[in-house]
Amino acid sequence: MSKSKKTRKNALSGKMNRRLFLIDVENYCGKPILSEQDALVAKMSFFEHFSPRENDLIVVGTSHTNNFFNVGMAWHGVRQVLGIGHDGADMALIKAAKDYRLNTFEEVVVLSGDGIFAETVEELALEGVIVAVVSSADRLSRRLVDVAPRIRVVAQPALKAA
Repeated sequence: MSKSKKTRKNALSGKMNRRLFLIDVENYCGKPILSEQDALVAKMSFFEHFSPRENDLIVVGTSHTNNFFNVGMAWHGVRQVLGIGHDGADMALIKAAKDYRLNTFEEVVVLSGDGIFAETVEELALEGVIVAVVSSADRLSRRLVDVAPRIRVVAQPALKAA
């Protein structure tokens, strides 16, 4: 199928040819406190693994103000959300996801292994949204494994850079 026919088909179905990435950057890096270098390495790893397209929407969540600042220095053109404290980044990402009509995305990708995302992932999958969970093996919650239709295991970018 030609690209124009595929784009037209997606437009008719209400889906834009774009993905939504919900990134718990602290979980992705495997550490609670991030330097600007950590944030930059995470960004480079993300771009290497996912090759985001121009229409993709990227939301990066943090749970510490210094991480929010460092992510802002390294990741340009993304939406940042901040939730202070335990599960703060997770809650901020879940709340941010509700700002969008998720069924209009080609795919929703959750970059976190935290079990708190299980309900959101399960709801999306039941609504027919293509949803994938991306995490390192040691940070992947059993609850997510049980509900996620797609799982992709990746190396932690902070470990890769070390």
